[in-house]
Amino acid sequence: MRAALGIFCATAAYQLYRFLGQPNGMPAVSALAAYYLLPAAIALWVVADSQRRGWGTLYDFGSFVFFFWPVMAPIYLFQTRGLRAFSTIGLFLAVFFAAIVFATFMGYAASLQP
Repeated sequence: MRAALGIFCATAAYQLYRFLGQPNGMPAVSALAAYYLLPAAIALWVVADSQRRGWGTLYDFGSFVFFFWPVMAPIYLFQTRGLRAFSTIGLFLAVFFAAIVFATFMGYAASLQP
């Protein structure tokens, strides 16, 4: 649940920043942090899940997942869950796109102001 919340917040913050025209200053710093929080949340969830399941991992598996999460996370899910991985990937996509829709609605009113 915390991983889904982290993914939602990081995606929403970064998409809101992009929707508002990429302003400078503190919003840029926040967007940079959000940009790196998404793969960090995914990597932390994968590492915690692998430890909970007792699945043996490589020495620096967390960093590997952080940098290559679009490939490594689905591979890990299919190896540990089989076809049930589709439900986890579907949940991720639902949270990801819900964050984009949320950021769009939140940023629309602000984008109308001069």
